[in-house]
Amino acid sequence: MRSLTRIRAKRSPFRSSPETETWYDLELDRDLIIQSIAKQYGITPSDQEELHYSEWLLLVGGLMEDTPLGRIVLIRREEDKERLKHFTKYEHRIRNEWRNFRAKQKMKVENKRPEEYAGVFEKMFAKMFR
Repeated sequence: MRSLTRIRAKRSPFRSSPETETWYDLELDRDLIIQSIAKQYGITPSDQEELHYSEWLLLVGGLMEDTPLGRIVLIRREEDKERLKHFTKYEHRIRNEWRNFRAKQKMKVENKRPEEYAGVFEKMFAKMFR
C-alpha cells in the first residue's frame, strides 16, 4: 500500500456542507469507508498508524462516486422522482434504510446533553482506527 504523504483529498461532488444532510455515517459505513479509501487512495487505516483523525476526515470527504461508499451515497441522496421510479428493490432498500437510520439518529441527538457527545465520538473513533 502507498503512504499517505503524497495523497491529497479531492473535493467530492457528493460531499455535504455542515448545514445540509450528511449522507454517510462513520460507524455505520465503516467497512465501506475502508474499502473506498483503499480503492481511491491505495491505503488502509491499519497501515497509517500516525495519521491524525482530521486527515482521515479529509480523505473520507474526498471520496468520489466510483467508490463503494460513493455509489451508496448517490442512492441515499437521490430525490429525482423519475430516477426513483427506476430504482431496483435493492436501491430502494438502501435509500429507505438510510432514511430510517437518520430519523432514529436525529431523535437520539435531540435527547442528549452536550457533554455526552464527547464520549460518543471518542468511542466511535477508537473503533474506527484500531
